[in-house]
Amino acid sequence: MTTEARRKNAERRRSIAANFRSQFSVLSSSFYILWLVAAPLTAQDQVVLQTEGTSSRLTMPCQIVDYTGERITVQFKSGAAQKTYPAEQVVEVRTVWLESHELGRKLLAERKLDEATRALQTALVAEKRAWVRREILASLIRCSLRTGDRASAGTRFLKLLESDPTTRQFSLIPLVWAAESVSGAAKSQARDWLKQESDAARLLGASLLLDDGATGDTAAQELQTLQRCTDERVRLLAQAQSWRLKLRALEIGDLELSRWETRVHEMPAKLRGGPSYLLGRGWAMRREHDRAATSLLWTALMDDGDARLAARAGVEAAESLKRLGQPDDAHRLLQDIATRFPDTEFGEAAK
Repeated sequence: MTTEARRKNAERRRSIAANFRSQFSVLSSSFYILWLVAAPLTAQDQVVLQTEGTSSRLTMPCQIVDYTGERITVQFKSGAAQKTYPAEQVVEVRTVWLESHELGRKLLAERKLDEATRALQTALVAEKRAWVRREILASLIRCSLRTGDRASAGTRFLKLLESDPTTRQFSLIPLVWAAESVSGAAKSQARDWLKQESDAARLLGASLLLDDGATGDTAAQELQTLQRCTDERVRLLAQAQSWRLKLRALEIGDLELSRWETRVHEMPAKLRGGPSYLLGRGWAMRREHDRAATSLLWTALMDDGDARLAARAGVEAAESLKRLGQPDDAHRLLQDIATRFPDTEFGEAAK
């Protein structure tokens, strides 16, 4: 790699770290939603929009009727007809959350996962608003991913997708990106998913069974089929999942990795976490630790939907930084991973 290429990769790593710090300050307070203290159910909602073509924001008192990956639908207090706005214009929404929902989120943030799951399940039963039920399901998926329960994570994800096929939370799809032991319950569920009509369900099934001795070939064939499906999200992720086979067989060269890199950079940011991890693994195998660290840092710092994968990517990125002669940067990264993911195997290893 040339000196100029190394300089650009170093700049990219600094940019990823800077973006992480910037986004963390925003996401930690709202994650696109401002969570308010519980109030009477008759309280009015508020939607904050970024007005198109300007830097100004508009706060609208309203009743939120629905909120999907494509649009938000509101009813104004004046009794006017319902109105819709593109979801990408939504900065935050303010509403009243059930006490059990608030408690579940708090416990999830504190990594008290069993208690969080119980509180969120209670909220899911009691909550009547479909769009809020989807927010609860997303939190439950995070709980399942954090504990490594891929069967329940997948089941909840498919319920979320059924409720909103355009979901903003598609990145929470619980795919396997790194070598891991898949439980018997998860494998059984995955075999059922492979038989479903849903492209996302079959992607889940193929991902969980790709390394299975008995069904791996079937899973690989399914990934090939899904690379031709009409859902771009599934198509891109199925293509990236097939990279696992190349890495496992050690059949990877610099030219192909460069093609992967181009594809990752062309993906929507929310889908890059897993693919960027595989790209980093590939570069590490080729001893291109500069490029490996850059790719692995993306997963570690910019996509923590799957906390266990993010922690693993951080530890591996730190190893690449050490090999680049940057022990101080590696140490700071490991400290960050240990702080953010202390309940994971790799978060523990980072201490």
